Amino acid sequence: MPSDHCLKAYDYCRGQVDPQSLMVDKSILDEMSALYQKVASLEEENNEFRTTCLTLENIKEDNKKFQCFTGMPNYATFKALFEYLDSVALQKKRNWRGSEMESKSPSAGKRGINAKLTLEEEFFMVLTRLRCGLTLTELALRNNLCESTVSRIFTTWINLLYFHLKELCQMPDYCDDLGKAEQFSKFPDLKVIVDCTEIFTRKPSSLKANREIYSNYKSHTTFKFLVAINACAAIVYVSRGWGGRTSDKYITANSVDFIAALEEGDEVMADRGFDIGDVLGDLGVKVTIPNFKGQGRSQLKEEEGKRSEKIAEARIHVERAIQTIKTYRILDREVRLSMAHLAEQIFVVCAYLVNFEVKVYLVIFIKLWNKVCKVE
Repeated sequence: MPSDHCLKAYDYCRGQVDPQSLMVDKSILDEMSALYQKVASLEEENNEFRTTCLTLENIKEDNKKFQCFTGMPNYATFKALFEYLDSVALQKKRNWRGSEMESKSPSAGKRGINAKLTLEEEFFMVLTRLRCGLTLTELALRNNLCESTVSRIFTTWINLLYFHLKELCQMPDYCDDLGKAEQFSKFPDLKVIVDCTEIFTRKPSSLKANREIYSNYKSHTTFKFLVAINACAAIVYVSRGWGGRTSDKYITANSVDFIAALEEGDEVMADRGFDIGDVLGDLGVKVTIPNFKGQGRSQLKEEEGKRSEKIAEARIHVERAIQTIKTYRILDREVRLSMAHLAEQIFVVCAYLVNFEVKVYLVIFIKLWNKVCKVE
């Protein structure tokens, strides 16, 4: 080809077209110019998309967004919890595949199961699933991972959080008076307030299994949990998951670790449906419940009414705590049967994460940092 027909070397995507350097038809030049503008437009659109993606880097400076998508009040709280977990557990992290478990030590760079995410990014992804109810498919697409990898990351983290948040938030021996709600000042010996709550699950094909988890109260198949808060309104105990048909009394009586944390002289407050006086009475634990009208009475006596009113004012805190647990939208929908083996871990983790949303999380923070310092 003659030299005057040769194309000069330049960047066709980014360089401006010089008509004098090309011996081509004007329509081709126009088409190339249009393509250049299209590339520039797509690059600008891609940059805008990157800044709006739900990533740790994009929202960590915005406290409102961070709490909305993770449940944590701010990035500092998230980072503190992550560093605690990193110091006590992540160096020995194990990866769960369903009910199976395999050992895997993260590399020095603290990379996760998949090299595309750091451990901190994995933790962020797990919290967004719990808080926003995102599916495995959505998370896989958002993070450019396959669903099996996302499932493995989630299962690993939810088991890790289940074990270590229980250690952080289990029933304490004290509650700082500065953190107590005013309503609890009328009950100086109060250790915990208890209540039960349920989450829906899909109906199993087995008639026996369906009978065990069917809740007459909810008219649905459910998993049931005992939840306890202390006088600072912190969630300090969550039982294992039980079938929906299980009574509150039976769950309490068989929550051995809960009973073991109580001492003679302690006071436990509950709703009038909790018939647990005989369960805890032998331990010297006082059970406080609202008064019954009983048979032959149309109303309570004046002093009984005032007492029941004080109890109701205190009990509302456990009801609020349970409502806050259910702001984690992963609990909105029915638990799929394929996820039933993780239902308990998911609920317990969501419950203990609530402690980091309210003011009393500062009390938990102090305990957390003390543990970190001891480990270091």
